[in-house]
Amino acid sequence: MEEELKKFSKSATAIFSVNYFIQGVSQSLFTTIVPIYIIVQLGALGPEDIGILGTIVLLPFAVKFLYGILSDKYSFRNWGRRKPWIIGPLTIAGIIWIIIPLIVNAVNVLILFTIGGFVIYLGIAMADTAIDGLILDNCPKKQLGRVQGICWGFRSVGIIAGGPLLVLIFYFLFQLDIGWIFIGYGVIVILSSLLVLLVEEIRVIENVRVKENLKIVFGKAKNWKVFAFALFNAFVDGVIFLFISLYVLYLGGILEFGAEGFSTGVIEEAAGEPLLYGGNALINLIIGIGVIVGALIGGYLADLKSRKLSVYSSLAITTIALLLFLIPIPQYLSFILLIFAFIVGSTNGWRNSGFSAVIGQISTQYPEVDSTYYATCNSFANIGTVVGLVCTNIILSVLEGAEIVFIFAVIFLFLAITSNIGVIPFLVIPEEEYELPDKIGKLG
Repeated sequence: MEEELKKFSKSATAIFSVNYFIQGVSQSLFTTIVPIYIIVQLGALGPEDIGILGTIVLLPFAVKFLYGILSDKYSFRNWGRRKPWIIGPLTIAGIIWIIIPLIVNAVNVLILFTIGGFVIYLGIAMADTAIDGLILDNCPKKQLGRVQGICWGFRSVGIIAGGPLLVLIFYFLFQLDIGWIFIGYGVIVILSSLLVLLVEEIRVIENVRVKENLKIVFGKAKNWKVFAFALFNAFVDGVIFLFISLYVLYLGGILEFGAEGFSTGVIEEAAGEPLLYGGNALINLIIGIGVIVGALIGGYLADLKSRKLSVYSSLAITTIALLLFLIPIPQYLSFILLIFAFIVGSTNGWRNSGFSAVIGQISTQYPEVDSTYYATCNSFANIGTVVGLVCTNIILSVLEGAEIVFIFAVIFLFLAITSNIGVIPFLVIPEEEYELPDKIGKLG
C-alpha cells in the first residue's frame, strides 16, 4: 500500500490547504465579526447571549467521530467515500452564509445566526473530517507530519486572521457592507469545495465493518491514553485564539477594559475605532504567520527527526511562550508584544503538527475506520479546548475586580502547568504505535 501511496500528488496538499483555510475563515467570522454585527443590528448584546451563541455553534465539533463513521462507511458510486462528505456539507454551509444577510433584521438576527451558525459549523466539521480521511487515505507515512502540519497551519491562520483581514480589506479599504462579505465568502466556500474533485481517492475499502472497528477503537485501553493526550494537547488553544490579541491590545494601550473585563460593553465602545480593528487584524496576522512557521518546524521534526522530539519540544515552547507574557513590557516597547504573539502562535502549529503525525500514524492501524479514529482524537482535542476556556472563565470570575495584568498572570501560569499534563498519557503510549520504524528508541 505504501508503494501505491507514492502516487500522492503535491498539488493535493495545496488543495487540502485551501479548503482548510476557507473553513478556518468561517470560524474566524463567528468569533471576531458576527458578535459585532449582531450588536450593530440590536444596539446591545448581553454576554450570556454571546455565550449561548458560541456554545450552540461549537456543538458539532464535539462529535466529529460520528462524521468519520459516515465518510468511512458510506460512499456514493463514482464519487467515492470522501468527496461527497466534503462538497455536500460545504455547499450547504456556503448557501447559509449567502442567505443570512439577505433576510436578517433586528428581530431575527440572534436566532438566525444561532441556527445558521450551527448548520454552518456542522457542515465545516463534516467536511473537515472527510478531508482528514482523504489525507490519511492518500498520503505516505513519511510525508504525513508535514502535510497535516501545513494543512493544520493554514486552517489555524484562517481561524485566527481570516475574519479581521476580510473586514480590514473589504470593509475599510473597499467600504463594502459586512453583509456583502458574508455573501461573497459563501460563494467562495462552495467553489473551494469543488477543488477536491481534482484529487484521486487512492485507497478504497469495501464492506467497512464499522461496529466491529468501533469496539476495537473504544474498547482498547491504549486508545484512551491517546484520547487523553489529545485533550490536553489543545488545552491552551482557546486562549490563544480568543484572548491573546485582546490582551496585547490592552498592554499596548489601544484597548480599554471595563469593570467586567472582556465584555460586550468593550466591543460596543471599540466598534467604531479603526485603530482597534486594524491592530486586531495585525496581531492576528502575526499569530497566524507564527502558526504556519510552527507547523513547518513541528512537521519537519516529526518526519525527519522523531515524533517524540516534535511533541516534547512543542510542550517546551508552549510553556516558554505563555511565561513570556509575565514579563512587564512598557508601552514604548509594545512591538516586543508582537514578537511574543508570533511565538505563541507558533506553539499552536508546532503542537498540532506533532500531534497530527502521532494520531495519524496510530489511525493507520484501523484502515477501515481511520477517519473515525482520527476524528475521535480531534473530538477530544476540541473538548480540551472547551475545558481550557471553561477553566479560564472560572479564573476570570474568581479574580473579578483584580488588576487585569494579575488575572492574566494567573491564567498564563495555570495554562503553562496544565498544558504539560499531556506528556503523562503520551509517555505511556507504546512508541512503536506512533514513531517511524527507524526512529524508535531515538529522540532525534
